[in-house]
Amino acid sequence: MHAHLLISQEGAVKTLTFNLPEKKNPITPEMLQGLHQALHTSETDGTRVIILTGAGEDFSAGADLSAGAADPRHANVTEYLRTAVNPVILKMRQTNIPILAKVRGVCVGVGFNFALACDLIYADEKAVFSQIFTRIGLASDGGGAFFLPRLTGYHKAFELMVTGAMIKAEDALRMGIVNQVFTGDLLDTAVQKMAHQLANGPYVAIQKMKANLRVGMESTLEATLDAEAVNQYDCFQTHDFQEGVSAFLQKRKANFKGV
Repeated sequence: MHAHLLISQEGAVKTLTFNLPEKKNPITPEMLQGLHQALHTSETDGTRVIILTGAGEDFSAGADLSAGAADPRHANVTEYLRTAVNPVILKMRQTNIPILAKVRGVCVGVGFNFALACDLIYADEKAVFSQIFTRIGLASDGGGAFFLPRLTGYHKAFELMVTGAMIKAEDALRMGIVNQVFTGDLLDTAVQKMAHQLANGPYVAIQKMKANLRVGMESTLEATLDAEAVNQYDCFQTHDFQEGVSAFLQKRKANFKGV
């Protein structure tokens, strides 16, 4: 158990919560260790959906730069990023388990990039996002330079990153950074509804879809076509494919088993 990261499980849905609310949930080495371990465990414990969020009123204020904290200032920052931060970001993208970020309040710096590493981002209307690095004399880390230009285009990403602009939730929605924006308690309801839909849907197909998109984002058309061909074979072998076709022909709702 990691005090800085709360882990809860409800059926096939696992919730991972950054847990330093009094400091707006800065990312600590303990959080990173717990997050990486939880992602690894989720591959074999029946988890079908992961929700990533922050305790209290904020998602994350970025790296923990408070006095005396065990943060990159006290070590080789390159080594810290390579061994502590980067493996978690990569694991989030490489796992075929869908990850949904539930964002309230502040979501900045590397905290923003952990949200961007998720597959869906649902935000409260009062949430604010920023690649805040340049405000303290830093360049990006945690994959911001990979994720953001793929969402906004290069020129807008450059502007947002070099200025450290604060992005309101509605603007983030307009720019394609977040999927949906909600008011108050509607955020919790929407996140649970989507998590339930994913966990109880044609789960093999959902996993293979994430795998296809990963190749599509990072490789060539040829590689994507081949990945789709391989992954479609696996889907053809499932009960859900047979059920989906039967339901379509019978004009009824499919009863997927996710196996």
